[in-house]
Amino acid sequence: MKKKILFFVISISLLIFVVNGLHSVYSTEGPAPKAVQPIIKIEPKNEIGIAHTEIFGELERPQVIFNHQKHVGTLKKEQQGCDACHPHDEWKEFLFDFPKELKKKDEESVMNAYHDECIGCHKKRDKEDKEKTGPITCGDCHKKEYQLMAVKYPVVEFDFSYHDNHVKKLKEKIGEDDCSLCHHIYDVEEEDETLALVYEKGTEESCYYCHDLEKKRGPKLTAITRVAAKKGLDIQRASHLQCVNCHLKYEKELEQKKERKKEEKAGPTECAKCHTGKYKTIAELEKVPRPDRGQEETAFISIQNAKMKGVAFNHKNHEKNYKTCRGCHHETLDACRQCHSLTGSRDGKWVNTANAYHDVLSEHSCSGCHRIKKSEKDCAGCHGLLPIMDIQTKGPKKETCYICHTGKKEVLAAVTLSVSGLDTQKVKKEVEVKILSKEYEPSKFPHLKIIERLVKTSNDSKLGSYFHRKLETICDGCHHQSRAEAEVEKDSPPYCRNCHSVSFDVQNMNRPKLIAAYHRQCIGCHEYMKLEKPKECKECHKEKEVRPKDVITKYE
Repeated sequence: MKKKILFFVISISLLIFVVNGLHSVYSTEGPAPKAVQPIIKIEPKNEIGIAHTEIFGELERPQVIFNHQKHVGTLKKEQQGCDACHPHDEWKEFLFDFPKELKKKDEESVMNAYHDECIGCHKKRDKEDKEKTGPITCGDCHKKEYQLMAVKYPVVEFDFSYHDNHVKKLKEKIGEDDCSLCHHIYDVEEEDETLALVYEKGTEESCYYCHDLEKKRGPKLTAITRVAAKKGLDIQRASHLQCVNCHLKYEKELEQKKERKKEEKAGPTECAKCHTGKYKTIAELEKVPRPDRGQEETAFISIQNAKMKGVAFNHKNHEKNYKTCRGCHHETLDACRQCHSLTGSRDGKWVNTANAYHDVLSEHSCSGCHRIKKSEKDCAGCHGLLPIMDIQTKGPKKETCYICHTGKKEVLAAVTLSVSGLDTQKVKKEVEVKILSKEYEPSKFPHLKIIERLVKTSNDSKLGSYFHRKLETICDGCHHQSRAEAEVEKDSPPYCRNCHSVSFDVQNMNRPKLIAAYHRQCIGCHEYMKLEKPKECKECHKEKEVRPKDVITKYE
């Protein structure tokens, strides 16, 4: 009996021990998560954030905010140049690498190189009794307030205006055009690397094609970007090597010149003077000449063995609608058909000709670019509610094919629409909508006034005046499923209620009932066009003085 009691007591004790143990496992509070501190972005004024988290990972000490211009100014007073800190190549051009003596890119090597270079210089200056010297202790560089700071410079847009200025200045200087100073091509098949980088007239393209290493490229450029990545020549470093070296070289020439004119200035070498964050608009660049690569003003796009007629393309007009050629020529400046064949090819990532021009979801295609343009508020009133593609075929709306595929080498002239030919007996000046007649007075829709506004918007738009070739196209914005050719009489499209029933049609789940169709069409248009009114029901619907008892809707 005693043994049984002892066994029972031991069992109970073990059970209590296990329960307490499990409770402690699941209920013990762990360390409180660290509060995420927001990064403070500071306005860049020629400072550089030194952290190298790609090497060190999480930093033991705060990053260093290095005042580059302060060091440049001090060294310049002492008749020292960039070579005080930066190495140069065999052509005496600065590489802007730092530190100079860095053989390996591991944690210890990078840390020691920085300390040897920076602290070593500061100590040397201190021994030489220089007026100004830098800090030599850890906390003076790795300050706690720098921990959550981020120095980020805005991107520089080397737009057509900058390019044109450089071309003109260079011609003034040397008396001729010389694109080889900036532009080159890389021959990946050349075994001798010193001969791979060459200039070839007529091949001038954007630096981004080869040096933008973050963008996924086709096989032709991928081979070149691999070489650029291996050499550490991303777009930032390539630009600094090319631009800053040229500016420094020209500044030196001007300093050595006996008679220097006041207007003669070299390009900027300070970070903040290039990285201003100010950009020209497309309108400001409209009259600026585009780089000459022998492009035709009007190109005739005709693909061999294609089943569709050729397209006359106004290249000159489209140039002025983009801030860079890369908007369309996303891989090279070659014609689209060079990469995108009828059935697709490896160079074009197997995107065929039809999709290259018609993919409404691509910003580089004709249809995709037009879709983006149509999202602007003046156009979006209609186009925001119209499907961007034929749902059945997932292709473009077929009714517009004939406008581009004319087979003629001349671009169709723009059309100016007018409401003067409308039959005012059929096209009412005002339409009464009585769907909510139980609660409200008929809503008066200014039909003709809206048509006139849409016609004016179309005529003011280059894209609209080209594609809206018939007044019926404007009508399609609201009468979206009717076709003029099928109407019994001219200017007599079906009413909304002919397609949208008063009650919901369960057989057509994608078709809203009449009241929803009106609100979706009208309010949707107002929202897309960012109109202030209407915001309240009563702005369109005047409430009846006597409302039926079965209506329970209340409005404050």
